[in-house]
Amino acid sequence: MASDLRFHVHVADPTPEHGTPPVPHGYPAVASPISSTLVTGERDAVLVDTPWTHEHVRVIGDWIASFEKNLIAIYITHGHGDHWFGAPALLDRFPGAKVYATADTAAYIRKQHESRGARWEARFPGQVSEGEIHPEIIPGEGIELEGNVLKAVELGHTDTDDTTGLWVPSIRLFVAGDSVYNHCHQYLNESAGGGLQAWYRALDIIEALDPKYAVAGHKDKAKPDDGGAVQRTRTYLSTFQRLAAEGDRTPEEFFDEMMRLFPGYANPKALWRSVVAVVGGPAAG
Repeated sequence: MASDLRFHVHVADPTPEHGTPPVPHGYPAVASPISSTLVTGERDAVLVDTPWTHEHVRVIGDWIASFEKNLIAIYITHGHGDHWFGAPALLDRFPGAKVYATADTAAYIRKQHESRGARWEARFPGQVSEGEIHPEIIPGEGIELEGNVLKAVELGHTDTDDTTGLWVPSIRLFVAGDSVYNHCHQYLNESAGGGLQAWYRALDIIEALDPKYAVAGHKDKAKPDDGGAVQRTRTYLSTFQRLAAEGDRTPEEFFDEMMRLFPGYANPKALWRSVVAVVGGPAAG
């Protein structure tokens, strides 16, 4: 018989950036909080996405060890480095685990590694976890965890290209990577040329699964991992799109209106970079 599964979410706190343009009203320049999800059975466990700084990896390593499970796999949902840079160090600590990704994500990971100096280490000096990974391609039938299937779902473009999630049907859990955000301002820098429409289609795919739980890649750690996060992500995108189409605001006014409509959302810097990328303004950094 299949074991009953449970899931546990770890959220790494925002990481300060260096050398990036200022954010309106003095909001801090930080990288968004990162979630990692541990799916556990009676004996074994699978981790979905890793944090990416030396300190975050140390903390999550202790967190994983506290469950006293055998970590058999790490699944990477997409190629952005903040979701996999920590994997090599975690493999050192948990050498029995295999790293899995889809073929497209694995190709993106190779490109991201090549650009990590300019894109990451320059903004986060001395903080980026080191090392390379060469993921195995996740089988079409998924990862088996004590008689339960954990299946990759390809979503296409969301906040970047070739994103995926991991679906655990036995507990109706969708680990969404960056296709879903939860009370955190969304990264829209790569949304030109039909990116928002592609993201809506990805949300359609997720909603068709009817998840009870949806773990966002970037989230406020105080918020629950409920299926409603999918609709909240859609609402944020459509609101941003509507304001951009109106075209009657300066970048600062656009930023202020989004802040008013989504009060308390984490990381206003992500919103400002999105406004600059989509609407125009100072260099996004």
